[in-house]
Amino acid sequence: MPRIPNDELERLKNEVSVQRLVEDAGIELKKAGKDLLGRCPFHADETASLVVTAPKNLWHCFGCGIGGGPP
Repeated sequence: MPRIPNDELERLKNEVSVQRLVEDAGIELKKAGKDLLGRCPFHADETASLVVTAPKNLWHCFGCGIGGGPP
């Protein structure tokens, strides 16, 4: 199976908005300072432990410890 060229992967990472992906998945985000908070879809989250940092295009869940950037 051919691999996607690195320059194409970098282009996608720069163009894909993590905030938009999270919101399109149906997760409501609320502003909290420079970040956005929501409920993590990867575990039973009763409080908002998912943090999206839009300026850096990153996300992290303080409940389950996973995070990342665009795919």
